Amino acid sequence: TIHWEGVRSAHTEHLLAWCKENEDTCIKLFSDSAKDAKEQGRKKKQSNTSRDVVYSQVAQAVFSNDEDLEVQRLFKEDPKAFIKPVSTRFGILRRKYNAFNKDLKQSGAGKTYAELQEDPKMKSLIDTKLENFPWWPELHEWWRTNPAFNHAFSTVDTGQYFASAALEHFNISKHPQ
Repeated sequence: TIHWEGVRSAHTEHLLAWCKENEDTCIKLFSDSAKDAKEQGRKKKQSNTSRDVVYSQVAQAVFSNDEDLEVQRLFKEDPKAFIKPVSTRFGILRRKYNAFNKDLKQSGAGKTYAELQEDPKMKSLIDTKLENFPWWPELHEWWRTNPAFNHAFSTVDTGQYFASAALEHFNISKHPQ
């Protein structure tokens, strides 16, 4: 059994460490946000590598030197068997990340962790929730403006002006004549 949870689980820690060390690959893995690319003055990055290849690389980083010798042995015998657990873990992190964001409501949409910490009420809420999901700040750094991973942001992005865009699209003046 692979233990991903627990207070700062080593497996999840290694997974996130791999992501930090391979940021370019993770940007592609996490479906690079067009908005992030534009804000950073770069082109949107798309992967030419299958997700399973990336998950295999993550599994290598997480399990090849596992503290549990039985996990090490199993990984060496069948490394492909660890692709699904890594994929599943990313899915669980994504689900828990969005549940965390749901509690922040609109006030947390698109803001950085540092910006959220400036509001005492928000800081208190986040600090309480971090006890059960300590990986949120790291995930928020990557996913906060990515609608593929942050559902709250995609529905309340303060930079989206749908009414103005619709008026512009139909070339309708905001002021009737």
